[in-house]
Amino acid sequence: MKVDYCHRFLPAVSFCALLSGCAYPVKISYPSEASIHPAFNQPFTTWAGERVRVVLTPSLRAESLRYLANYDQVFLANSLRQRGLRHEYKITGKGTPLVIHAKNPESTPQEKHYPSTGITLGLTAVKEERPGQAPLLKLYDAFDPTVVRSSSGPDPIAANYTATLAVLDSYARQVAGSAAGSFLRPDNPRFATGIYLIHPYDPNKIPILFVHGLISSPLSWQNLTNDLCADPKILEHYQPWFFLYPTGQPVLESAEQLREDLQATQRLFDPKGTAIASHHVVVIAHSMGGLLAHTLVSDSGDALWNVFADKPFNNLTLSPSEKNLLSGYFFFRHQPSIERVIFLAVPHRGSGLASGIVGSIASRLVRHPKTVAEAMKELAVEHPGILQPYFTKVNARGGPISLFSLAPNPLLDRLAALPIRVPFHSIMGDRGRGGGVRSSDGVVPYSSSHLAGAESEKIVPTGHGVFSNEAAVFEIKRILEENFERPADRARQDGRGT
Repeated sequence: MKVDYCHRFLPAVSFCALLSGCAYPVKISYPSEASIHPAFNQPFTTWAGERVRVVLTPSLRAESLRYLANYDQVFLANSLRQRGLRHEYKITGKGTPLVIHAKNPESTPQEKHYPSTGITLGLTAVKEERPGQAPLLKLYDAFDPTVVRSSSGPDPIAANYTATLAVLDSYARQVAGSAAGSFLRPDNPRFATGIYLIHPYDPNKIPILFVHGLISSPLSWQNLTNDLCADPKILEHYQPWFFLYPTGQPVLESAEQLREDLQATQRLFDPKGTAIASHHVVVIAHSMGGLLAHTLVSDSGDALWNVFADKPFNNLTLSPSEKNLLSGYFFFRHQPSIERVIFLAVPHRGSGLASGIVGSIASRLVRHPKTVAEAMKELAVEHPGILQPYFTKVNARGGPISLFSLAPNPLLDRLAALPIRVPFHSIMGDRGRGGGVRSSDGVVPYSSSHLAGAESEKIVPTGHGVFSNEAAVFEIKRILEENFERPADRARQDGRGT
């Protein structure tokens, strides 16, 4: 029996490798002298054997200050060596780049939106001599716009952006390792579903909300995040946010959680609703994550329900719990805070792999989410014949999971047809199929990833992990820069528009 299970599991692993964005574990190493122990929470500390006065510049936000006082480790960033990130980005200038790692106490609601594996800060310490007095040691947040802008001036402040991300990712390897478990057992994910930030919240920066695909995690974005967060034009105006969710549950359930969690996160960090981060969000979504993202920028009306059931929703007699569950799945309105979406290799009309033998084997290994499966069965019992034929078959198999959602089906076709209310872009891969309408990334064909009305569409020579392709990264940067540089956006940032 054990051997049979392994043979059944191997095709599913192959399917996972094709669909997910690969996240190679990031490892760091450093000489002993690269770990230092300054007292940043005191008026004076010792720096390179000399007594200096600590100055916390305005670039450091209140959230950062508490971790400076209770850090776990402080590293000299330029002495760190990392493996796993393709590129290394540094800015040469005055000062010493540092990486601060602190345990996440998760004692406040805000801290629950930072990685539970630890909080990492990128700082730069700039020593300034004062004749006859102790030198000043000025601490800057390397990700603050004032520091970022200095890189193009005559007196840049040094920074090491890759080292900061490498330390964060080295501690978060368990998140990447949990992706398979949250696919197979979506009812019991190791890490909580939600929106996560990796830098201190900045009310004046536009969130880039990354939504990962099947059998994946926010760690799949590590190289793209490194490429984007080291670009001064992007770093000055954007902050990365990530949605983490168990990818074995049905797409519409994850989509509902995404919509709710985004609104809750914005309200938490900005109760008055006045921050740029509460009104302007760019979404970058890969593969199945793009299906979730589509529900952020569309109005469903009755369109999805009508391909699921043949009786009007409002005419049904349902318990309050059933009504809340089903209405949350099938009925939604676009979120006004989303201003642009970048779809990466998204199977808008499904993937044949999900309905083929590999997908079938993988489906049998996934534990069906109880609430969804139970609601579907109860609906079919209470209202015989209500389910459309396709979903009658899904119900007979035990209920929906994410793979059923990814196979070509009427619900996906109807979702793909919903008008998108914001500018959007499509980037897809081609594994030597000749480009154009014949292209395919090996998982999703062009016929599925193409959506009419895109502001731009680009096909790059790569497989399904399209965001690892250099041409795709360049295109994403172009879109982000143009998004901010348009006149309306400049007026918004200057306070002349909304």
